[in-house]
Amino acid sequence: MADIAIIGGGPGGLTAAVALARRGVRSTVFEREGHPESMPRFNPDRSYPIDLTGHGLRALRHIDAVAHFDAHMTPFRGITFAGRVIDRWSEPGWIGSRGDIMRALMSLVEERHRDLIDFEFESDVRALDVHAGEVAGRRFDLLIGADGAGSAVRTAMQEQVEGFTVETSSIPNYGLILELDRVGDRLDKHYLNGLAFSPFALAGVTADEGRPDGVRWLCVIGVGEPTSFASPEQAAAWLGRHVPRARDLTSEQAIAAFSRRESVHLGQRLICSSLHGGRAVLLGDAAAAFPPIGQGGNAALESAMVLDQCLATGSLDTAAARYEAAWKPEADALAWIGWQIRYQNRWTAVRAIISTALGANVTSQAKSSTRSYAEVRQAARRLGALWA
Repeated sequence: MADIAIIGGGPGGLTAAVALARRGVRSTVFEREGHPESMPRFNPDRSYPIDLTGHGLRALRHIDAVAHFDAHMTPFRGITFAGRVIDRWSEPGWIGSRGDIMRALMSLVEERHRDLIDFEFESDVRALDVHAGEVAGRRFDLLIGADGAGSAVRTAMQEQVEGFTVETSSIPNYGLILELDRVGDRLDKHYLNGLAFSPFALAGVTADEGRPDGVRWLCVIGVGEPTSFASPEQAAAWLGRHVPRARDLTSEQAIAAFSRRESVHLGQRLICSSLHGGRAVLLGDAAAAFPPIGQGGNAALESAMVLDQCLATGSLDTAAARYEAAWKPEADALAWIGWQIRYQNRWTAVRAIISTALGANVTSQAKSSTRSYAEVRQAARRLGALWA
């Protein structure tokens, strides 16, 4: 019976904890924030709607969590643009915020696995020894780094594991977050709704029990450079020119809040030379961060599933190497796919149109529950210059 520490209680970390508990393995989850039920569902300055589809669905079936997500999140049916469905999703899927995902997973923990998962909330772990398996002076057989793009586990591996390197790069992709508070029945909450193409604007929901329809609408607007506004009037005029549908769905109060927000850099990429070192392994964004393509949450959940499968099929000493062999090609493929998307870029727009017509749009194919990310990347690269 291994003694396992999970650093980071986000979607990937909680999925790993539940997967281990289903096999009778105890874990301790160290999370710098508070209990999910005590935390806001979303950060209005940074959060955007997330859809969980094929890869996330595989992981949730692995931990028998589908019913809990049905209860806590909005069913997802696809993507629309200008009111027309352009990408339909027919399998189980969900849409919401990171906070919605956390609440769904914690409800599963509390119902079935509380006796095998220990939590240390508000625990900002920094003292790590990846060779000894130590977290703040406590020794574990395995450290699972699920603590996001700013991972303390990954930093410790850089400092302590010979040959472990991290490649970082960025592109000028930025996001502006706008709340849509005058939607009514003009958008369907079961879809991600495209409101503009350049700049890219996508609207979706997060759960909000305090509202009559049970949801709050958020729109992420992708721009190619840092964007700010001197006044609400300037922001309203900018929306009217560039995203008039969003402007029509937004009150003056919401626009005033929008005008005060800074754009968020979304074009960051991070690739690790290895996904394990010493007694540590990396999941989700800690292992591979990439520009948003709708797969960050899905990949975090699936990486936890893959690690659990590797831990279940052999010794602890060899599980990390098996996990790397299985997941690193997927992480690298995701980093490559994310790198292809440039906001407000003419070639990206043309390529998306051509790829969709050819049935080879990688961001759409990446949702598949039957194709790996590596297979999607390989198929795209066969098209030569289109995805070179």
